[in-house]
Amino acid sequence: MWYYCSISGELDANRPVPFRLTPNVAEFVTLTGVNGPLTATMISIARCFVQPQYKLKSLLRAILRDEYITWNKKRQDETKPGTQPVDMDGEVLITMVTKAVSAIMTRLQNLATFEGAESRVSTLVTAANNHDNLCRMDPAWHPWL
Repeated sequence: MWYYCSISGELDANRPVPFRLTPNVAEFVTLTGVNGPLTATMISIARCFVQPQYKLKSLLRAILRDEYITWNKKRQDETKPGTQPVDMDGEVLITMVTKAVSAIMTRLQNLATFEGAESRVSTLVTAANNHDNLCRMDPAWHPWL
């Protein structure tokens, strides 16, 4: 989780590659599979998460709370090694978790909408497949090299 956080602890949504879709996977699935079933499945999954209101916010709050606590302790260990990490203030933790949950839910709402031939998912798939974007990622994301 802390790999996707900025220094202030907010989720980083401005990544060149929104999810890992390597050229090998894209070739295996084929262009038709990536632009057809994969995109449609991603929209369907996003709709399943947001439309029936399945307590997703509660699950995200529980998961992100633990992740933010771990992130805070790891950050303190890096800045002040050898000292006992101080617990995060409750109000700050609640604010950070609430911001992250609302950002995730907003993204899911955006992914779940489908208007005509274009959707947000097709834009994300294009960005994940773009070789210029893949070159800007961390080398750990390049298993084919």
